Amino acid sequence: MRWKELSWSVIVVLVFYVSAGDAFESYRLPNTTIPTHYDLFINTEFHNDDLDYNGTVKIVISVLEDTKQIVLHSSRSILVNVELKNDNQLPLAIVNYEFDNDREFLIVNTASVLPGGSYVVLEIDFLNSINRTDQAGFYRTTYTADDGTLKYAGVTQFQACDARSAFPCYDEPGLKATFDVRIACGVDYHARSNAEIASISILPEGKKLVTFKRTPPMQSYLLAFLVSDYAVQRDFANAMKKIAVQSMARPTRASQLSFSLDASVKLIDELQTYFDHPYEMSKIDSVGIPNSDFSAGAMENWGLVTYLESYFLIGESSSDNNRRSVSTVIAHEFAHQFFGNLMAPKWWSYLWMNEGFATLYEYYLADRTHPELLIKQRFSSSALQSALQADASATVRSMTHYVETVEEINRLFDRIAYEKSGSVLRMMHYALGESTFVKGLKHYIKQRQNSVVVPQYLFDSLQKVAAEEGVLPPNASMTMIMESWSNQPGAPVVTVTRQPGTDDVIFTQKRFFSTTQPTENDQTWWIPIFMYTNSSGGAHEKTPLFWIPQGSKQVTHKIPIEQDDVFLINPAQTGYYRVNYDEQTWSTLISILKTNPTSLDPVTRGQLIDDSMNLANAGLLDHDKAFHILDHLRNETNFFAWKSAYRNILDLEKLLAVDPEALELFRKYLLGLVDNLYAVHGTEKRKDQHTNDHDAQLIAIDLACRVGQQACLDQAMNKLNVLQQRTMLAIRSEAEQKLYCHGLRTGKETELDKFTEAFELEDDARGRRYLVESMACVGSRGELERVLEFLVEQNREVERFLEVAAEQGVGGFTVVTEFLTREKDHVDEIFGSKRSMEKLLNKLADRIVDQENADRLRLMMKVLPVSSTFAANISNRLEEQIRWQEHNLPRIQKVLQGYA
Repeated sequence: MRWKELSWSVIVVLVFYVSAGDAFESYRLPNTTIPTHYDLFINTEFHNDDLDYNGTVKIVISVLEDTKQIVLHSSRSILVNVELKNDNQLPLAIVNYEFDNDREFLIVNTASVLPGGSYVVLEIDFLNSINRTDQAGFYRTTYTADDGTLKYAGVTQFQACDARSAFPCYDEPGLKATFDVRIACGVDYHARSNAEIASISILPEGKKLVTFKRTPPMQSYLLAFLVSDYAVQRDFANAMKKIAVQSMARPTRASQLSFSLDASVKLIDELQTYFDHPYEMSKIDSVGIPNSDFSAGAMENWGLVTYLESYFLIGESSSDNNRRSVSTVIAHEFAHQFFGNLMAPKWWSYLWMNEGFATLYEYYLADRTHPELLIKQRFSSSALQSALQADASATVRSMTHYVETVEEINRLFDRIAYEKSGSVLRMMHYALGESTFVKGLKHYIKQRQNSVVVPQYLFDSLQKVAAEEGVLPPNASMTMIMESWSNQPGAPVVTVTRQPGTDDVIFTQKRFFSTTQPTENDQTWWIPIFMYTNSSGGAHEKTPLFWIPQGSKQVTHKIPIEQDDVFLINPAQTGYYRVNYDEQTWSTLISILKTNPTSLDPVTRGQLIDDSMNLANAGLLDHDKAFHILDHLRNETNFFAWKSAYRNILDLEKLLAVDPEALELFRKYLLGLVDNLYAVHGTEKRKDQHTNDHDAQLIAIDLACRVGQQACLDQAMNKLNVLQQRTMLAIRSEAEQKLYCHGLRTGKETELDKFTEAFELEDDARGRRYLVESMACVGSRGELERVLEFLVEQNREVERFLEVAAEQGVGGFTVVTEFLTREKDHVDEIFGSKRSMEKLLNKLADRIVDQENADRLRLMMKVLPVSSTFAANISNRLEEQIRWQEHNLPRIQKVLQGYA
């Protein structure tokens, strides 16, 4: 083909001299023209170890208003030929084309006005390459075959703004178009894209052309293609129509596909049945990508979903936790096939409409298909409490949040988009009632399928059904209720005060901050009040007793409470808010936890730990009460209670790390707290082990070894001693990894050699990750630096090592910060994307509660390629955390002295 004959060096010169485009006020496309259809051809040579590719894209464009400019996106592609035709295929003269590199705009200037209401076809021949290290766009992944041969594959990751880096396109989420895709590849390779294959024809020189059927209208970031020789397992789903379901991975991992295939069949059937709507495509492929070659956890490309191998493959030694992880990730991505794919948010500001629903239904759909894994119960401790913690910062954003630049868009993929949004939607699921909520969603799907949506469309559908069924509070609409949660940052704390001698209970609301604020905040929300008492029989446990209206900071409600009643507001955290009680009610709850803890379900016990400790750290409750609640864990072995406690214990350890005396007091306290948990769970796997017991065991091992319990340390050292007698090391469970981690804190250099040798040979994604996470635990700075140097030479898992090492204490923190400062000019090569580097900087910031390290991080960010906005947000967070430590350390130390 004619453009292939041009050399890269010549074309780079051509691009270099392209002039800058006219000034644009916005980073968004002007949208005087929009695409309606793409015909995309991609020609690959990966089978010959040639990582360059070329292609042609023909875009059918609707001209919305008179213009002499067509503006779309393009980056990385070398344009060889640009032509424009009218809808009669007659040429239209182009004056030139130019680039706005900052906005990644391609501007095609026409000789005459393109009249509004007309259609034109823009045809572009281009060159590109998959030989890129940022794991974005169309890029290479590799694996080593059984015969030692290095095999290449090409895979895409276009979300959020990287379709433009693979081929010129209109790369905005609100612009939907159909796609006809053709891919040329080696005959021993196979090509996959979103739609099913229409035909395959043989080409000269050992190649074939794979032509795919037309896609539904979809946004560019959902387009996907894969060129590989991956192994395939196939089945069919049949809930509403016959759908071909395939799981794919490199051939050396083909034996680990069965679980994901079975889960995929169950989940695509469940998705259609639950929402009473057919899946749009006739097939859905799921592909495991080697961990070292995939920056996303998973990606919901319509009909061709991609996953990290460790979120997708299940081997014989995999635990229930691994199965739970794979089930929920598949459920998350399949939920996107409706929420995000079938219905596309008009702009990134509404990302929560994708990720919130996917987060909610990763728990709720996977629980329906895999009830034995008890997934739904984990929402509170895994998602909601994490969201509340993030939402307690004064610098946090709202769910709906306007952005424009690529950096700003990438930063939206955070706990607000995922966990908070999922928690708010879950609250509405209960506040309206599941049947009403799902009926509203069914209406929303049927009304808005294959279209672009904004939050108001969702609110209107929920309003229609909720009004019909009379479940809304007086004088409220779904728009008023939902916008109180989506349009303002933060979350409330509801303080509950019982009036002695009466049935009157006073409820007050205000925004919850993790640290005291210089000025009073007057934010309010529409809050559904869920309640449990024995005498009410659970009538309002998942149905609101009443709503606190937005604008009302205090309301009084009559609640008959009998003398022996257990009285709880928001049991099991059905609502997205914290609860504080009057002193007498807290004392009663503490008494129940000490004398009859099982009268409260374990999720609620975890909630009381999480709420009380966070309220105490915020100055709204005495730490003495919070520790009394935490102290009931001495006789507690249930995973859910300990899961909530575990997060708070690690936060307290971080807080106290600046004071060795206080930290030692805390560790002595934890020795007694964790003793029973370790005695029950911290041993080898039992035959009768419950599905949650495995994760309780992980907490037991980590906490017991962390605080120096001798039995745990002996077990960890025994692992290392046995290792000396073995020629090969392979870690196949999280429990093993935890023990090796704590053993390596005091291990010898010869023991570390076993891990580096094993890493070089390990080909299993989970096994390699366990090795990296163990090596990040080594006790000395010198050994940490040695491991880091080894991984840099290997060019594998460096990013994961840095993340884990940053969380391992002072030594790891120092090694990571020094490495980043030293390698400041090479961070693009290390991380691939700025998003990954910012993720690590956030982890470093999470560890800091003192001024010295805060200043070190601020200085480091000045030499790293981070935006001033990101640096300012980090700096503000650091100030909050320092105030948090200064406020709480003396109070906690005083409480701990009482336990000494």
